[in-house]
Amino acid sequence: MKNLKNKDYLIDLEYLKDLKTLNNKIVLAPMAGITDAEFCKKFSNFGIVCIGAYNLDPETLKASFEIEKRGRKEFNIPLDEFSNYIKNEIKEIKESQNSKNSLVSTNIRFKDLDLYSNPHLIDNLQSVIGNSDIIEFNCHCRQPEITKLGLGQELITKKEIKELIKILKFIQGLNIKKIPLFIKIRANYISSKELIDNFNESKIIDYIDGIHIDCFNPGHNYPDLEYLKELRQKFPELIIIGNNSVKSENDAKKMLEYCDFVSVARCVLANNIEWIENFNKNNIKNKN
Repeated sequence: MKNLKNKDYLIDLEYLKDLKTLNNKIVLAPMAGITDAEFCKKFSNFGIVCIGAYNLDPETLKASFEIEKRGRKEFNIPLDEFSNYIKNEIKEIKESQNSKNSLVSTNIRFKDLDLYSNPHLIDNLQSVIGNSDIIEFNCHCRQPEITKLGLGQELITKKEIKELIKILKFIQGLNIKKIPLFIKIRANYISSKELIDNFNESKIIDYIDGIHIDCFNPGHNYPDLEYLKELRQKFPELIIIGNNSVKSENDAKKMLEYCDFVSVARCVLANNIEWIENFNKNNIKNKN
């Protein structure tokens, strides 16, 4: 990881080390239309809480409204109101007695870099950067309204990854604070080999500090840890958050063999969270 300090965009090595040494290894995953301040401040056991996903251009906002019409929850914040909205949301989390010690990761999506058609982009991005602890760009969504724009999980494909690099460069150009930039991806949309080849050819690690990976395992009710393991082996310099079907201390321990953090979603909605406090206590005890 010594070469990180020489890259134009990445945060310094000590910051990354500090992030990796967080005692609470469980992350609250972003859930569309659910993970806002009101939801996040109910919990005190997460090292990181992820809010969003939020739309930062007219096309994704329009797509999000279309998704909502089908009955799915979404965050549809008007672009001219988003800057103040995100400042207030993060402030509310940081000032909550429960969640004040959690880092806040803001999950965003957009494609339009034209400031004529998307005039609020810089202001909105600067508000995300200025108030978040981590930025997470969404390469995970599989809703057709988003993927037909070439966004979501399409961005990791050979066809669209150049577009992703362009977006990441744009974000990093505004990232004066040098806060960590992650991408959230889904396993098995493309093979691990294709993903790794696309990442290597595009030199994506020059622009990101971490990957949040949903270890989606089609046809199975358990995560694809082999996919996660390959990613860990190929990109040891990145911080990796693993996700999918983590419902117990044992599930978390298994996944943490190949990543730095694990994120949870459905078990939180099911109120299956007692194990998280026990996991954190045992993790701290083992360190000591």
